[in-house]
Amino acid sequence: MKTKITLFSIIFFISLLMTSCGAEESLSNENTIQSFAITKGSVTKDFSIKENIISGIVESTFELEDINLNVSIPKKATISPDPATIKTINGPLVFVVTAVNGEMKNYNVDIKREPSTDNFILEVNVKTSNLLLNVAIDNEKGLVTKRIPEINDLKNLNVEFKFSKYATVTPDPKTIKDYSEPVSFTVKSESGAEKIYQVKIEHMNSFVSRSCSEANAWKWFGGDNRTNAPDILPYDRNVGTGQVVIVDKNLVPSTFSIHLNTGFTYDENRQEYNKPLTLKLIVKDANLTILATTTTEVPGYFNGGFIPFDLKKFNLYLEANKSYSFYWYLVDGEKLGVSAGSSASTAAGSGFCYNTGYSGQSKISKNNSLEDESTWYKHDWHFNIALEGKE
Repeated sequence: MKTKITLFSIIFFISLLMTSCGAEESLSNENTIQSFAITKGSVTKDFSIKENIISGIVESTFELEDINLNVSIPKKATISPDPATIKTINGPLVFVVTAVNGEMKNYNVDIKREPSTDNFILEVNVKTSNLLLNVAIDNEKGLVTKRIPEINDLKNLNVEFKFSKYATVTPDPKTIKDYSEPVSFTVKSESGAEKIYQVKIEHMNSFVSRSCSEANAWKWFGGDNRTNAPDILPYDRNVGTGQVVIVDKNLVPSTFSIHLNTGFTYDENRQEYNKPLTLKLIVKDANLTILATTTTEVPGYFNGGFIPFDLKKFNLYLEANKSYSFYWYLVDGEKLGVSAGSSASTAAGSGFCYNTGYSGQSKISKNNSLEDESTWYKHDWHFNIALEGKE
C-alpha cells in the first residue's frame, strides 16, 4: 500500500514539473513595433518601420508639437517611454519594447520637419501715443509703406514686426528707431532663402480738401419759438444735424465745416437774432465711441454759409473706408428759440458727399439732450459739409 502512495506522489510531481516547463515555454517573445503614426489635429501621418528604425520627413507646415503618437505593439508587451507622454518631437527618440518573456528590443525614431521656405514680413504696426497704425505690405515687391501723422517723430518710432515662423531678420528690428530714411531688412527662411524688404515710413503732409455744396433742401436747425406749431411747445425743442463721413485715404483732419443756408432768426416773427452763437460738434467712430467734442463761435453778422470747426488740437486719424459720425447742434438752442436751415441734397449718388445723414431732436419737456445718442436718427438727406486735412 505504501509503495502505491509513493509511486503516485512521484508521478504527480513529474506532472507538475512538466506543466510548469510548458507554461514557461509558451511565454511570448514578441517585442516589435507593429505600426507608428503621428496625429496632429485632424491630420494623421503613418511612418514605415525598417528593422528597428522609424524615420521620415514631414512637411514644414506639419509642426511636431502638440502631437499624439499612435503606436501598436503585441498584446501584453510593454513599451517605454509611454508614447502617450510624448507631445513634441525635437530630436531622435528611443523606444524599448519588452516582450512578455522579458526580451527587449530598441527602436530608434528619427522624424524631422522639412525646413520652412517662408521668409515674409507678415505684419507691421507703428505704435504712437494714441494710435496703433497697421502698415501696408507688398510681399511681391518687398515694400513696406506707411504715411503717419506729422505729430510723430520719424527718428524715434516704435515699430513692431511679425515675421514668418522660423525666419531670422537682420538687422534686429528692435534696435531700429530711426525711420527718417527708408530701412532695409533681410528676412532669411529656415531653409536659407533670403528676401530683402524696404520699410518706408513718411509723414502725412499732402493737404486735401473735400466739399459738398450742392443743395436742394434745407432742414430745420436750432431752437423753436413758435406758439402755434402742432405738438410743439415754444422754447422747448432743439434740432441738430449729422452726417456720416467716409474717406478713401487715411486722413488727419484739420477743419470740419457745416453749412447753414441763412443766419439765425426767430421763426414766428422772422426777426433776426444778430448775436453771437455757439455750435457744438461731436465726432464718433463706427462703434459710436466719442473721439472728439469741440465748439465754434458763430458771429452775429452771419447770414449763411460754411461754419468751420477747428480739429487740429485733437490729432484725429480717420482710417480709409471706415465710417465716422459727425453731429452738430446749437448750444442752448431750446432756450434761445432761434433757428436756421441745414443745407442738404436729396439726390442719389456715391462717394464722399452721399453718405448717411442724421437728424436729432431734444426737448426740455422730455428732460433729454442732443448729447444723448437716443435723440438721433438716420435721415435720408446728405447734408452739406467740408473737410480739410492731410493724407
